[in-house]
Amino acid sequence: MRVVAKGAEALLYLEDWLGLTVLVKERMPKGYRDPVFDRMIRVRRTINEARLIMDAAELGVKTPVIYDVDVVRARIRMQYIEAPTLNSIIRANGYSGPVKTLMRRMGELIGTLHAGGVLHGDPTPANVLVSNGDEYLVDFGLGERARPTWDDRYLKRVAVDLNVLLRSLESNYGEVGNALFSDFMDGYGSVVDKSELVMRWVRRIRSLARYYTGRLT
Repeated sequence: MRVVAKGAEALLYLEDWLGLTVLVKERMPKGYRDPVFDRMIRVRRTINEARLIMDAAELGVKTPVIYDVDVVRARIRMQYIEAPTLNSIIRANGYSGPVKTLMRRMGELIGTLHAGGVLHGDPTPANVLVSNGDEYLVDFGLGERARPTWDDRYLKRVAVDLNVLLRSLESNYGEVGNALFSDFMDGYGSVVDKSELVMRWVRRIRSLARYYTGRLT
């Protein structure tokens, strides 16, 4: 076993499984939670993430192939994709032509998810792997399924997804973040015909956030 990453919720490690090198995402027990409640949460989130990954794949979005879901250990065995993240590519190349293309492609992928009723939960360049020109979306741990009704309720949920991305871009890339988001929206809008309505909700969410921040300080 070789640990790849350790997050607040799960441990990622490589494992030899049936002759394959696979990536394992295992949700670790939390000692501060009641054991029964803790197990219920870990199992539910594991099953939910596995379903979302498979749902995304059915929509035509590239994701790691799932080999096994172990509900007893709350872990998912999946394809190990040894590739850089879009985040690392942006940092290495700056705001370049290839980066613009990759951001537009990411927008198409997230747009495809939203059109199909899948909310990623954490759609940032750190959760996009780029392998041989293809982009793979990973880490659906915060995601959820919803009916893509495109009413105000769904638009708001979709906008929250995009606001997570925009905040990440602004935080990590400063002024370039807005240009990256614009490229993303070019791709997103080619898939989602209600992208302007989504952006209205993004602006509304950000306006409310600024208002409440001002009130608290």
